[in-house]
Amino acid sequence: MTAARATVVRNLIRRRGKAPSPSLFGVCGGASSSSRSAVGFGGSSLFGNDTSAVRAGTRAWSSSSSPSPPHRPSSLPSTTIRRMPAPARRTFARSSTPCDETPEDKARTFLLTVGYEPDLADGIVAALRESGLSGEALLSTIRSMAGRWEVGEDEGLEALAGSVRQQLAARDGKSTVKFWVVPPNAWDSGETEKEGGSAPKPLEEEGDEDREVMMTRAFEVEALEGTSITDVAKFGTSSGASTLGEYIECACSGIMACSTCHVVIDPKWHERVGKACEDEQDMLDLAYGPRETSRLGCQVVLTKEMDGLVVRIPGGANNLMDFVPFEG
Repeated sequence: MTAARATVVRNLIRRRGKAPSPSLFGVCGGASSSSRSAVGFGGSSLFGNDTSAVRAGTRAWSSSSSPSPPHRPSSLPSTTIRRMPAPARRTFARSSTPCDETPEDKARTFLLTVGYEPDLADGIVAALRESGLSGEALLSTIRSMAGRWEVGEDEGLEALAGSVRQQLAARDGKSTVKFWVVPPNAWDSGETEKEGGSAPKPLEEEGDEDREVMMTRAFEVEALEGTSITDVAKFGTSSGASTLGEYIECACSGIMACSTCHVVIDPKWHERVGKACEDEQDMLDLAYGPRETSRLGCQVVLTKEMDGLVVRIPGGANNLMDFVPFEG
């Protein structure tokens, strides 16, 4: 009877112009008995032995104008489907971003960080490039030559910078400036007051005779305008510059953090050279034997108007950098 019931249903469906799916009834294509019973036509699991339910269902389906089966309404209530917002796109910070900066650009940036002027930084990079270095080798060389520049431990970069500075000054047509340097043994250069003796003679009390004797021991130094007295002492090429380098030290690399380049400007030239700023004066207060016209050599930049300048070298130097506890 099972096959008969399946045939009845199949014929009713054909009247509606639809072919039943063989798998729906589980009787075609060699379907197993387990699949047939699961649908309800192979046993009594769904309709039992009563066939009235099947007949009622098929009659209702055949007389309906809707092609939908009886257990499914012809129309479903309209519902609004809300679209869930798309999750925000997550971005992650990168440890390093692509950069178009070349090694030469990085070298220039590093030189600016150290404290060199833009023109001088370009000159240093150009000088190393002319020597055959380029790319990462050039950048590595500059960093190595800088040494521990934060604490004034240079490994050759200062000497290169001084040489380049002289070349730039010559290229730009800078004038030559001549000035005179009085060594410490040619004038009252000590700080005898602190040593328990009499105070040194004030500069304004010196007579013409004292000055004549003093100038007989002075030596001449030539330099290009735009350079500081300290730069001349460290990088100058004239014989007078070499002698000056024996008297002047620059322990802080010219960042105004020591007083080892302390010089005394002759009173007649003090107004033309100018007074020290507040930060410079703080260092001069710690210098050896400071006077009213004391200046730091790294802060005195030579100009045409200083041609003939007279500076004096103190009888000693206080190097505060020796007492700074740098960690190696």
